[in-house]
Amino acid sequence: MLSELQRVLLTACLQREPAPWLLAMLERGDLALTAAERELLAALGNSADGMRLTRLLVEKLRLERLLRGDPELAAAFVRDEAAFVARFRRYCDAVPPTAVFPSEEAAAFAAFERAAAH
Repeated sequence: MLSELQRVLLTACLQREPAPWLLAMLERGDLALTAAERELLAALGNSADGMRLTRLLVEKLRLERLLRGDPELAAAFVRDEAAFVARFRRYCDAVPPTAVFPSEEAAAFAAFERAAAH
């Protein structure tokens, strides 16, 4: 089971702008963390490259899974990369990463797009 600190770090790394999100959460003071954990997170917020890199790596892995899991989406990516990336970013912002296999990522993306269409 994740500790609260681990949960906060994971959530921060999945934000489009991890450091500002983390610092805002610390300022609001509604995180159930010890003083030492808050100090640690405040220090991380001042050096956000690692969190940004983590998000990019997670997105890259998700994109690879998705394109391997659905040939039609892979073709859509080749046809219009910019439009596809915009769709994919909306998906990443809304759906936490839980898939392990390409078919799972493709199913999650399809469900997201169906829900967004309604």
